[in-house]
Amino acid sequence: MIMPMSSHSKQRLRLIIPAASRGAKVLKTCTRCRKHKTKCDALITNPLPCSHCAKKSMNCTLELMTKAPERSSIDLVEKLASEVNELNEVLDRIITRKSKLVESLINRGKTIQLITNKTLPKLERARRSSLTPSVSAIQSCISSPEDVTIITKNVTYNQFDTFTISTNLNQQSFSLTYEQAYHLFSNYETNFNKFLPIFPDNFFPNLNLETFKLENELLFWCIILTSFLNDPLENSASNYAILSEHIKSLVVEKCWFQTPRSVYVISALLILTTWPLPNLDSKIADNLCIKFISTMKSLSLQFGLHKLDFIEEFSHKTKMNISQEVNLNNLIRERIYKFVNINSNYWLINLGLSNNNYNGFTQDYIINKASNKDLYDKTSESDKFINSLLKISIIQTKLNENMNDLIGNNNENITLLPNQINTCKLINFNMFEIILEDLNRTLINNNNPLTLNNLLKISIEFSKLQLFIYAFSKSDISLMDYKIYISKIISSCCKILSLYQEHFSEGNSISFNQLPIQYSFPIELSTMVLIRVFKSPILNMISDYKLVKEKFNEFYKGIILSSNDEWKFLHAKFFKVLEKFDKVDNIFIMSKMVTNTNTNSNSNSNGDIVPSFFLINKLKSYLVSSLAYELIWLIYQYENNNNDNNNNSTDYKQNLNWQVFGVNESTNGEFIQYIQSNESIFN
Repeated sequence: MIMPMSSHSKQRLRLIIPAASRGAKVLKTCTRCRKHKTKCDALITNPLPCSHCAKKSMNCTLELMTKAPERSSIDLVEKLASEVNELNEVLDRIITRKSKLVESLINRGKTIQLITNKTLPKLERARRSSLTPSVSAIQSCISSPEDVTIITKNVTYNQFDTFTISTNLNQQSFSLTYEQAYHLFSNYETNFNKFLPIFPDNFFPNLNLETFKLENELLFWCIILTSFLNDPLENSASNYAILSEHIKSLVVEKCWFQTPRSVYVISALLILTTWPLPNLDSKIADNLCIKFISTMKSLSLQFGLHKLDFIEEFSHKTKMNISQEVNLNNLIRERIYKFVNINSNYWLINLGLSNNNYNGFTQDYIINKASNKDLYDKTSESDKFINSLLKISIIQTKLNENMNDLIGNNNENITLLPNQINTCKLINFNMFEIILEDLNRTLINNNNPLTLNNLLKISIEFSKLQLFIYAFSKSDISLMDYKIYISKIISSCCKILSLYQEHFSEGNSISFNQLPIQYSFPIELSTMVLIRVFKSPILNMISDYKLVKEKFNEFYKGIILSSNDEWKFLHAKFFKVLEKFDKVDNIFIMSKMVTNTNTNSNSNSNGDIVPSFFLINKLKSYLVSSLAYELIWLIYQYENNNNDNNNNSTDYKQNLNWQVFGVNESTNGEFIQYIQSNESIFN
C-alpha cells in the first residue's frame, strides 16, 4: 500500500534548474515529463517539483539544450565538393546506360530487318521477333541510378545445335534441335499451361531455353515431355516413351541425390503428377506419383511456400523467385502450394491411401483462406479456378475419410451397432449430396466462360461419383433402394460424359492423353463403373444394358481411344483390365458376389449358392480404388477357375439363386438368357 507523502518529505523535494552556460538554453519541461511525453507544470510549482514528479516523490530537473557547434567554412566547402562529385558519377552512369539502351534498340531494328529474309526458318523468324528487351528492364534503366543489366535473348542461333539428355544408361540418349524445343515449349504454353497455371504470363515469351535448361534442367525436360502428349511432332509417342525413362532417372538425381534449391523443382513435380508417367511395371498402389507427392509436400514446407509473409526465413541458398515483381512472386508461389495440395488429394484418394496418415496432412492458413474467403473474393479467372478446385478436393478428402471410418467398422472391432453403422452411412450419403449440390450452386457462375463452368462441373460430378461408389459396398438396404443408387451412379457417369463432350467439342478438341488428372480420373472411373454394372444382373430391363453399353463406348472409343494407337502403352494396364473383365463369365461374377467372408453364408439349406447384389465386396475401405481392385480380383479368380482341371470348375453355373437379384426365372426368361449370353460391352 502506498502511504501518503508527509509534509516533511514534500519540503525536501525541489525543482532543480541547471545553470545555463553560453549557447545553452533551459527548457520549460523537466527530464521525466519529456521522457514520458506528459505536460509539465514545473514553472507553476517552482520551487517545488512538477505535479508528476511530486506524485512519484522525485526531484524535478529541467532540461538543458545546447546549440550545435557551428561548422567552419572549410567543412562546408568539402561537403559541397563531395556532393558534386557524387552527382557527376550518377550522371555519367545515366549517360552510359542511355547509350546501352539506344544501342540495344538499334540492334533490335537490325534484327527486324533480318526477319524479312524469307530464307530463315519460320520458327527462327518468330524467335528473333521476340528479342525486344522487357518493359521492366527498360524502365529499370530509365528510373534507377544503379547499374542494371539489360537481358535480351542470345541472337547467335545454330539450327543444328541440340538439347540432349542421357541420364538413364539403359536407354539411348535423347536429343532435340533448338527448333523442335521452341516448338514444344510453345505447344505446352498453348495447350497445357491453362490446366496448371503456375507460371507468370511473361514466363514463356521471354524464355531463353539454353539458359533455362542450364539452371532448371528437370523442369525443362518435364515441359518437353508433357508437350509430346498431343502429337505436335512426328514420332511423338516413341519420343515420349524414351524421354520418360530419362526423366525418371533425372528426378532421382535432382531430388534425391542432390538437395533441391529451386522452387522450379516443385513445378516440375507438379507437371509429372498432373500428367503422370506411364506405370507399366509396378503395382497400382506403387505409382511413382506417390513418391513425387511426398517430395513435393516436403519441399514446399522446406521452402516456406506455406509462409509467404516470412519467405526470407526459408530461402537460404534457395532460388525462390520466378518473377521480378514481388507481388507476382507471392501469387505464383501460392498457386504452386495450392496445386501441391490439389494433386495430393486427387492422387491419394484415387489410389486408396489415407490423406490424414500419409506424409502428414494438415490444413494451414493458405489452404483455409483459399477455400473459404478467397473463393468469394474478386480474383482472376485462373485464381478463381484454382481456389474452386482446391475446395472440391478438400470436400473429396472429407468424404473419403468419413466413409472410410464407417465402412472400415467391421465385426472385429465394433464401436457401433450394425443398424447404427447403416444409419450413419445413409446420413453421410444424404449430407454429402446436399453439400455437393450447394457447392455446385456456389461455384458455378453463369457469367463465367464455358471453360471454367464445365471443368468445375466435371470435378463436382466426380465427387458425387465417389460418393455413390461407396453405396456399392455392403449395407443393410433393400435391393430396391440399392437399384436407386445404381441409377444415380449411371446418371452421374452420363453427366460427366455430356459435360466433357460439351466442353471439348470439335472446335475445342483435345486428346485423352492431354487431360490432367482432374479430368482423366473421372473418365476412367466412369468407364469402370459402367462395365461393372453391365456385367451384373442389377438393372431392370435389357434396354438399360443397351444404354450402359452405348455410354461406355462413348467414353471408351470417343474419348479414351481418341489418340493414336501408338499411345496405348500410356494406359496399358487400364485397357488390359477392361478387356479381360469383359471376357469374364457373367454367371461366374454373380456367384462370387458374396456378402462376407463367412463361408456359411454363401449357401442356403438346399445347398444353393447365395450371392448378394452388392458390386463391391472384397475391400472394406477407400472403395474408389476398391472398384479397380474388385475387377482385378474377379479376373484373377475366373482365370484360375478356367485353368483348374477339377470337374467342379464350372459348378458356379448350377444352382444359382436369381431371386437374390430380383429376377424371377419363370417370368424373366428373356432377361436371364441375355445375361447368360455374355454380350461384349465393346462394339
